[in-house]
Amino acid sequence: MPTRPPHYRRVADDIEAKIRAGEYAPGRQLPSVSEIGETYNVARSTAYRAVKELHARNLIYGQQGQGVFVAEAE
Repeated sequence: MPTRPPHYRRVADDIEAKIRAGEYAPGRQLPSVSEIGETYNVARSTAYRAVKELHARNLIYGQQGQGVFVAEAE
């Protein structure tokens, strides 16, 4: 029986798909970690880990005190 990816990865994959589809344009602020958790019905820690995953994929960047934004396409 195939294993499903962890919740954080599924959330990150979905947000990545939205970024690539243009739903979240470069420079646009992403929802907060709390909002992501509510949207995907996951714990705040899971949403935070998804955001960290997106950062590791170079899809987003953070600005201290401002939030997290979609990076320019490479």
